[in-house]
Amino acid sequence: MAEHCSRCWTSGARRPLLFCALMALLSFLAAGPFVLAEGIVFHVANRCPFPVWPASAPNTGHPVLAGGGFLVPQGKSKRVVAPATWNGRFWARTGCNFTANGGVGAAAACLTGDCEGRLACNGSVGAPPATLVEVSMHEGPGKGSSYDVSLVDGYNLPVSVSAVPGTGAADPSKCAIAGCARDVNAVCPPEMQVTAKSAVVACKSACLAFGLDAFCCRGAYATPAACRGSVYSRLFKDACPAYYSYAYDTTATTASACHAREYVITFCPGRWGGEPDGAAAAQF
Repeated sequence: MAEHCSRCWTSGARRPLLFCALMALLSFLAAGPFVLAEGIVFHVANRCPFPVWPASAPNTGHPVLAGGGFLVPQGKSKRVVAPATWNGRFWARTGCNFTANGGVGAAAACLTGDCEGRLACNGSVGAPPATLVEVSMHEGPGKGSSYDVSLVDGYNLPVSVSAVPGTGAADPSKCAIAGCARDVNAVCPPEMQVTAKSAVVACKSACLAFGLDAFCCRGAYATPAACRGSVYSRLFKDACPAYYSYAYDTTATTASACHAREYVITFCPGRWGGEPDGAAAAQF
């Protein structure tokens, strides 16, 4: 950069400062890919054998990302940039058809995770049940980012989350949340199933299905000692050991103190679960 500016001012024509700045910028861009220091990048990948419509909703005081919702075809991914202190959630919608209402309207357009019939959710929270990725990015110096996957309101798809190696994470393996060992929809009890055309497309949590305090960890059950899970939460835990199966699930994985600048959120990771989708992370 200094060399470019030196040539600008020592040439006989004494090129204007704007030309010098442009040359410096081009030199910087040519050095290779980069991420703005104040931003975080999420690569939202779809490994499902069908299209999905991922969505995001910010917590209060945080901006909407990428319109809040978008299509990711099978085998593709979308790059979503967020402020370094962004807090909110991601989920995937399935079985969507926006042609009837042009992408807006109150009628449900998706079989799962619908947000008031909109393609771009614009900050609206999706209808449960849907698997949620909950993120809290860089809240303070030295603290790093944290995230988890929750089935507290139910499940529709498996998902893995990982840090992209070489983007600031000292040990990406400590910032990985694995997918599921099996498809929850395949083992969902009839009383918790959400079906469409005779197929199970989602599985409600016991709280969502029955609304009882004992399942929802509220009222007299609003403490970890009183709310200790149920046969239904154990079904979720057996299928997806890393996820929160109920509100006070102390065995769930929470990735914390993660300092990467790029992360991969993969819906339907390899082998429908198991290890974090390192192949998806490696391609970015």
